[in-house]
Amino acid sequence: MMGCSWLLILGLVLNVAHCLEILGAGETMLEVQQNITAVLGEDAYLSCRYLGSGEVESALWKRQHNSKFKTRLAGYRFGKPFSHVEGFSEPVSATNLTVKMNVSSVQDEGEYECEVVTDAADYTELVFLTVVARPDVHVLVSSEIINGSHYQSVSCSAVCGRPPPQISWLVNDLPPPDPPFTVNVTETAHPNGTSTLSSNLRFPTHLQDEDSVTCVVQHPTFQNPKHTTVRVETYTRPNVTIKAEMIQDGGSEFWVVSCVSSGGRPETDISLALDADEELQRLNSTDSDTQTSSVLLPVAAYEGHNVTCVFNHPKFTRKVSRVITLPSFYISGVQLQNSELGSDSDDVQEPESVELLEGQSNTSISLQVTGNVPRVNVTCKRDDGPLPEGVELVDSSLRVQGAVGNHHAGLYECFFSYHHLQAALKFNITVKPRVVQPVPPTIEVDLQTEDGRGVIECSAADAVPAANISWLLPEGVSGVSWFNFTSHNGSHSVRGVLLLPACSPWELTVECVINHPAFEEPQNRSITLPPCARPNITISSHTEWRDGHEFTNVDCSVDSVAPAATITWHVGDGDSSITGLSETEVQAGGLASAHSSVHFQSSLYSGQNLTCTVEHPSLEAPEKRTARILAHRAHLLSVSLQRQRDSSLWLAVCDCRGEGVGTNLTWVLPENAQSQTSLQSEYEGKIQKARLTYQFSLAHHEGQNLTCVYHYEHGSTEETVHVPKYYISSVKVLNHTTPLQSRYGGEAATRRLSLQENHHQQRVLLRVKGNVPEYNLNCRRSDGSSVQMDRDAMVFRSDLTEQDEGLYTCRASFYHHTASVNIHVEVMSEDRVFALVTIICISSASAITIIVAVALWVYCKANGRKQYKEQEALSALTTLMQDPGSPEVKKPPVTGEGSKEYAHLVSYSIVIDVKSTV
Repeated sequence: MMGCSWLLILGLVLNVAHCLEILGAGETMLEVQQNITAVLGEDAYLSCRYLGSGEVESALWKRQHNSKFKTRLAGYRFGKPFSHVEGFSEPVSATNLTVKMNVSSVQDEGEYECEVVTDAADYTELVFLTVVARPDVHVLVSSEIINGSHYQSVSCSAVCGRPPPQISWLVNDLPPPDPPFTVNVTETAHPNGTSTLSSNLRFPTHLQDEDSVTCVVQHPTFQNPKHTTVRVETYTRPNVTIKAEMIQDGGSEFWVVSCVSSGGRPETDISLALDADEELQRLNSTDSDTQTSSVLLPVAAYEGHNVTCVFNHPKFTRKVSRVITLPSFYISGVQLQNSELGSDSDDVQEPESVELLEGQSNTSISLQVTGNVPRVNVTCKRDDGPLPEGVELVDSSLRVQGAVGNHHAGLYECFFSYHHLQAALKFNITVKPRVVQPVPPTIEVDLQTEDGRGVIECSAADAVPAANISWLLPEGVSGVSWFNFTSHNGSHSVRGVLLLPACSPWELTVECVINHPAFEEPQNRSITLPPCARPNITISSHTEWRDGHEFTNVDCSVDSVAPAATITWHVGDGDSSITGLSETEVQAGGLASAHSSVHFQSSLYSGQNLTCTVEHPSLEAPEKRTARILAHRAHLLSVSLQRQRDSSLWLAVCDCRGEGVGTNLTWVLPENAQSQTSLQSEYEGKIQKARLTYQFSLAHHEGQNLTCVYHYEHGSTEETVHVPKYYISSVKVLNHTTPLQSRYGGEAATRRLSLQENHHQQRVLLRVKGNVPEYNLNCRRSDGSSVQMDRDAMVFRSDLTEQDEGLYTCRASFYHHTASVNIHVEVMSEDRVFALVTIICISSASAITIIVAVALWVYCKANGRKQYKEQEALSALTTLMQDPGSPEVKKPPVTGEGSKEYAHLVSYSIVIDVKSTV
């Protein structure tokens, strides 16, 4: 009994140890991430790896729904992955049970069990999945007015978050102080397990100077706190001023008093305080950030009044006032600008005296008003009548037009008024006579050009008495002159005019001589006429083609001073002249232009000089300009042959380059040739390029000449191109071949070629003999299928089999020239070669044995015969061995006794002919 107890205890201990060993191994055989946080609506990964070496029978994920029921989610069984729940992916392998799950609701939170069953033990690990929801942040700004005060509320909501987020506020990067800020927080739970947290920041606008606030939301799903900044309305303290401006409206003057508020937010409440009962015109305007309230006040009615602007704004602790006092106007007196005496309306004084000199000009008497009036109305009279002729009132001045005379003297009285203010000034003007004495003239000399003539003016003006004018001209120069006399206010003026030719090749100097009692000796004034500017002569030419003829147009233009130049034309070195088409034009400023052109056929004066001769008064001798008429240049003609791509036709090209090529190009073709020509032409400056092409088949003109002819006025020129004669004589096989004899004899039509079986990349090299520049080479089987080609080689890229045996035809072509070769391809295998060699060796050995035996027998039989008989017999035997022909045909004639022996010998001859291509 004790023995059984001990055995029971020992077994229990071993079982417990084995279980502990299994449990200890299970703790390390599965590698999992025990705590996983997933975001609602996103994917999460449940990681579980088996680290042991045992064979995995099954591996799966489970979830405990209640104490009795577990759901299999996904796993690996019977060597295949599976997934029973939508949103779970299949695991990667039986040892890597990592799956991807889509977290679609809060109910996905909980424990998940990873179970791996091996042939040695079962392993289980638990993973807890925590589901969080990323909230959406919304910020809304609203405002309201309570008891006249403006308040703003900023609502920041973190919607559908899990766990509940935390919301805080920043104003100027600092927490908002209380007061003036207040914060109200509310939380709302949702059926899906999430909640919404709302925080409301409220403040009075006029106590908040920052234009933005920031909502800060903290949540586990955010890597960093989320800052949302919104702009809020702020109030700005305005700048307030008052100003007054005077305007005129309908003949009346008004003060525009303006209350101005600028740079403030919101708008300022502006009011005007004025001690007036009547209804006044008010104007309100807002421009950008400036607010203006104005009132119009009659100037006369509101002198000295105070106007007050009252401004009210949320940023003001109390109302702000600005006051302006309108000025009171007065006139203290009026005086002459060059006198310190004055008078006013209440104090009558003796009138002032103003003395003017007779004959003086540009006289002005200024009247100055002392006071602060903005303007005055002035009226003046003389001797209780109107102002004399030539005297006018300009602003506050009396101005005498022209020279002062005795009729300007008298008692003047001027009245000044501004609304109810008035003033007056009296003054007496006297005119002092002038003493007459010689007054020297003012001398002026001027030169002008009119109607192609030089006009020289010499004047002695404002002289007392009148001056005397005369002219001194250069020797040999004459002109037309006359004089004019005028008088004004006792002074005299003389004007002399001299007309001379306006244009001269030389410089002319003319003197004007003035005599006057005020001069001790005559005064001379000289004026120089410069030589005329030389004319600007230009000549140009150009050519044109019409109806196959070249015409030349030469233009000669002359720009000069008036009169216009004369243009004539001469050809060559002689006196031959031609008539041109001329026209002249007189321009402003005394300039003139002449233009002449000639038009002629170039061949008339080819290689000669055409001279334009210009005559003008500014030239001492006629000037010439020459243009060279170029000789006709020969045309460049060239021909060539071109092979056209993608066409079986050749192209003969005839290019002609020159002046006026036109369409005078033709091809001279052999008889019975069909003309397929095309003509194209283009210009490169004055040079014309023409191209005539002819399309033809090589077979029609091979070995012939094609000639292109260009016809021109004085003859023709031609160029010839030769069409080569091509041929392809044959196509040769460069590999070792043997001729395949025709069954009926004759030449070999086919080449026999042996290739090795089961060998790839075997090539049959070909060569085309002929003089063609290029050719098209292709090979086909007897069934018509094509064979791959590599330039001039037929290529068998794959391993050869007996199916590749047969007849091949290779054809080379160049247009209508062709040549071909037939190749019979035999595929030799190693077994066939060995058998053939064996047969040949056995046959050869047998033949040699028979021949040796026959030779010994013949030798023995003929041992006693003569030497020449032996040689004859051996020669006949040798001939039989070499020639497989019939013995009756090849044997030599034999007579006598030897003939029977030779016949006996021949009857036993055996000839074996074995042929092989190896």
